[in-house]
Amino acid sequence: MTDMINYDELNRQLMQNKIGVSAAELHGFISGILAGGNLDESWRPLVEDMLNNGQAIAQPLNKLIENLYHLTKQQLTDEDFEFQLQLSSQDLFTQINDLVGWVNHFLLGIGLVQPKLSRIKGDVGEAIYDLREIAKLGFDEDEDQQELGFAFEEIKEYVRITAMLCFEEFNEPDIMPTIH
Repeated sequence: MTDMINYDELNRQLMQNKIGVSAAELHGFISGILAGGNLDESWRPLVEDMLNNGQAIAQPLNKLIENLYHLTKQQLTDEDFEFQLQLSSQDLFTQINDLVGWVNHFLLGIGLVQPKLSRIKGDVGEAIYDLREIAKLGFDEDEDQQELGFAFEEIKEYVRITAMLCFEEFNEPDIMPTIH
């Protein structure tokens, strides 16, 4: 397994296989499944269902998806909080669109694993509500790029922290790192 997923290669493979999601959306979905507490092999049928109507996914795309899953799982369980969102490195507007897609698919993934998600209270409940609001984000291309970029970075970091908060909430303590 590599420590990095090549976003552009994953996106290219998804398009080549006529899969209608971006690499960011796929990462959001996988992150949601993991954050919701699904850490066993049952993630595969969920991903195959979402991407390919339940059919097996062709190689080398399947290998990239496995690597993405294992890297994401490793980052979420890492005690150094290394989890990062997989987003495009292209222009700011593409990154914003990727973030919105990531959040929508994160909510889909976590909702499949935690069907009573809307009943969650406290910090996690508020964070899920915030994610639903972030999923509605839009922008005007005439906006000040610097301000928009600053806001994007803050929202991206909030989403990253929220994903880790959900992971901590819905996963057994024995797989969680000990924080001293």
